[in-house]
Amino acid sequence: MTVTQARKTYSLWSSPVTAPTHLTRKLLITLFIAGLVVNAMVVLVVLPRSASTLDYGLQLGDLYDFIGNNLALGHGYRVDVNMGETMMREPGYPLLMAAVFKITGYGVVGPRIACIALAFAAALILRLLALEITGNGVVSVIAALMFLLYPANLVAEARAGVEMLCVSTVLLFMLALYRALQSGSIWQYGMGGLLLGVASLVRSEVILFPSLVLLYLLFTSSDWRERGKALLRMSVLGIAALTVMSPWIIRNYLLVHQFVPTTTLSGVAAQEGLYTCKHLPEDEEFFSSQRGAGHERSEIAKQLGFRFDGTYYYQFFYIPQDELAFNRVLLSSVSKEYRSSPALLADCAAKNLFFKFWFLGKTPRATYLNIFVQSPLLLLAFGGVIVLYKRKHLQKAAMVLLYIAYVPLVHAAIIAHARHSMFVVPFLAVLAAIFLVWAWDALRTQHGPRKVREVQGSWTT
Repeated sequence: MTVTQARKTYSLWSSPVTAPTHLTRKLLITLFIAGLVVNAMVVLVVLPRSASTLDYGLQLGDLYDFIGNNLALGHGYRVDVNMGETMMREPGYPLLMAAVFKITGYGVVGPRIACIALAFAAALILRLLALEITGNGVVSVIAALMFLLYPANLVAEARAGVEMLCVSTVLLFMLALYRALQSGSIWQYGMGGLLLGVASLVRSEVILFPSLVLLYLLFTSSDWRERGKALLRMSVLGIAALTVMSPWIIRNYLLVHQFVPTTTLSGVAAQEGLYTCKHLPEDEEFFSSQRGAGHERSEIAKQLGFRFDGTYYYQFFYIPQDELAFNRVLLSSVSKEYRSSPALLADCAAKNLFFKFWFLGKTPRATYLNIFVQSPLLLLAFGGVIVLYKRKHLQKAAMVLLYIAYVPLVHAAIIAHARHSMFVVPFLAVLAAIFLVWAWDALRTQHGPRKVREVQGSWTT
């Protein structure tokens, strides 16, 4: 059975719901264009005029703009023309920003427009992924539009942050992974690996996700022969990913003569996570704790005798080797403190996993807004998991569920706040859409959920 045939015979629902069973091309185009227009109006007009009221900063930042602008001006991959070349950010987004700045000049409008385009592309990819998971055209459209119009995503686009490029590349990888799992083709796994490499060059935290996938496949395989195939296929995926990442890795080696596969900000993330865990209750505002963590890092850099400059938050080094050494000192210090106090690690990880990752904002007001926006999506997504479980289709969404669990776990022992949860929003949207269509079906029939039975045909468009 081909992948296309598999999608045509698979559906979570055994009979139509009241929602349209066939979405015409004209209707789909209308819905997505309308979503794009609303998205653009909010990002370019509404949010910039209400940023101060909502306690959300919408200025460029996180070093991507500095590096991108220096690239556009021909100064190299550095945060400041007077500083040494840096490894503090993955190259994917700075390269995109450099291209945008070449066209529009330095400023926030060009990157915002690029983020709107990326969000629209991500919504289209998400629709295809939702079809892979559910075989249901209605679910796929609801999930895509929910993502495109989700308030937190709109804020991320207005901020012109890395989120939309990261989400787009991860969705491409996930779509390729699902098709590779269905077909079993080595070439498909290789393509998935290439896309994983691209996603890792945008934001490297995704790079370890295949390890979790491999563990899942080894655990669920029926015999050792299948386990061997899984190991081979995931090895091909990993090699392809490293191949794509190799120019960045080689560049870093030539710069500092050491192996640096990702960035030199892991130590900053760990130190900030520990500092804010201990000081946030007394500081009240997360923003104040972040500033305190930045001041502490500056004091550490001074004590080590490094020559640096920077803001209240980042430290910029004149020598790349100092940047790398500083990162490793921070990692070592945090690791030592956590080893000496496992209870502290458990406390910080629990706060990160169950609250900060999902809701924490820069200020108390921003946190309340995050709770108001995120809670309904989380509840609907949980409902979607229950629907999948009851209909014995939970395995179909296994990769999505693994990724939703994986990203918070990455942040458990480092820094975590609501902005990081944007990387799992599209996958939550799929689960939420599943629950919404199920609920509509149940409401329509007034007899509760229907029994599942295999049928030919589906709602795919």
